[in-house]
Amino acid sequence: MKKRALLLGLISSAVTMPARAWQGGIDEAVLQEVNAFRRSQGRPPLRLEGRLSRAAQLHSRDMLNHNRMSHSGSDGSDAGLRITRAGYRWRSYRENVGAGYMGVQDAVMGWVYSPGHRENLLADDVTQVGVGYADGPGMMAGNIPRRFWTLVLAAPR
Repeated sequence: MKKRALLLGLISSAVTMPARAWQGGIDEAVLQEVNAFRRSQGRPPLRLEGRLSRAAQLHSRDMLNHNRMSHSGSDGSDAGLRITRAGYRWRSYRENVGAGYMGVQDAVMGWVYSPGHRENLLADDVTQVGVGYADGPGMMAGNIPRRFWTLVLAAPR
C-alpha cells in the first residue's frame, strides 16, 4: 500500500471570478486540467470516481468549517480512512490539498509547480480521482481567502 499525502497552501490571485460562479462543474474542470497535464507528460488520463469525490468534498467542507488546511480531518482521519468510510476499497491513494486558490487552473498549477504534489499528479499507481471544493466568506490567517481544495487520487483493489 503506497500512501502519499502532501500539503500545499499557497495563494494565487490571478483570477478574480467568484468561486461560486463555477462551483457546479468543478470536479469535471479539475479533472480536465489534471488530465491535460498528465497527457503532456505522457501519462494516461484519470477517471472521476463518485466515492472519492464524496470523501474529498467532505474533507474540503471540514477544512472550511474549522478554518484550517490540513491532511488530517477534525476527527483525526487521514485520506485513507476518509475514502474507506466513503465505501472505496483502495490499493493505493494520494492526496493534495490547497487553500486560497481563486480558480481551478490556479489550484492545479499550484500543485504542478510543487514537487511533491506534481509527483502525486503524475503517479503511476493511481487510476481514479475525486475532487472537493468549499468556500466561505472572510479570510484565514495571512489574508488567505477561505477556499479549500482537496484532490484524492487512488486505485481500487
